[in-house]
Amino acid sequence: MEIIVPDSMADITVKQYKAIADLKVTEGSTEWLAEAVAVFCNLTPDVVAKLTVAELESISEIVQRINDPEQNNQELQTKIEHKGKRYGFHPNLSKLTVGEFADLETYCAGGFFENINEIMGILYRPIKTEGGSFYTIEEYTGDVFPNHWDDLKMDVVLGATNFFLSTGVTLTTALANSLAEGETGT
Repeated sequence: MEIIVPDSMADITVKQYKAIADLKVTEGSTEWLAEAVAVFCNLTPDVVAKLTVAELESISEIVQRINDPEQNNQELQTKIEHKGKRYGFHPNLSKLTVGEFADLETYCAGGFFENINEIMGILYRPIKTEGGSFYTIEEYTGDVFPNHWDDLKMDVVLGATNFFLSTGVTLTTALANSLAEGETGT
């Protein structure tokens, strides 16, 4: 039997990653590893049960490496192909509408993976016009498509997440430096 083991987040879908996040067993336990291998390798529990302990450990090492935050510094992908359509990451976040911002804030507060389809639907929208690296996206309507992004690869999602985290760190550092300068009178 041939088992296809993913070796990066580009091989893992949103649906698979959500399934791992929803596992109800202790992370790192043999039961968790078996379930994670089943999800990431698209195997039935019966097939996983027939693996040797050595095979399970070998596959789970790869799965754990994929899941290691240190290995997942993905770049933001501003344009992507998804379900036969071109999507663009919101080209100017400083111009988010009140509706976009309010919905993004609500969905993020409700749990990232619980609302990932809604969050990705705000950040990535169909491209209307495109020329070189410039593009415009469709206006935000607030429509929700609950499972639309389930087959999107996690490297795209992590790239968008990393973009926000690095932007947050940059803004926090700039604010702290500005406040420190204000206190010293420089």
